Amino acid sequence: ELLDQSEEAVVSTQSTGITEMGGWHDPDVVATKARNIAAVCTEPDACHGVRMQGSAALNICAVASGAADGYWESGMHIWDMAAAICVLKEAGGVVVSPKSGEDFSLLKRRIVAASSVELATVLQSKVQHVEYKSD
Repeated sequence: ELLDQSEEAVVSTQSTGITEMGGWHDPDVVATKARNIAAVCTEPDACHGVRMQGSAALNICAVASGAADGYWESGMHIWDMAAAICVLKEAGGVVVSPKSGEDFSLLKRRIVAASSVELATVLQSKVQHVEYKSD
């Protein structure tokens, strides 16, 4: 049975996003992640808010449960997200690469997870990915 996910198909004042700044202190990485938050939180199409829970698995499961609409992040590892992606997919959610046109890979250390393909595509167009060494 599918979980009661959000029905948001666009970023709007009704949608909630999740991301993380992570433990990276490189100025370019921090600046890119801050720009991503600004891209999702500013007009037009501003979201209601962005949360940071501190765990990729919790963030993905929040999307699966409908507590959030979308999640984007770069830098986490395969073990941080693999099981939660199974939960999200079973709930009817989707996972894509933040890099448009690239197939999602657990090894690439970047993710956009959303309650719908439409919302995933919108988030994918708004966020810039950060390159990390693959797992």
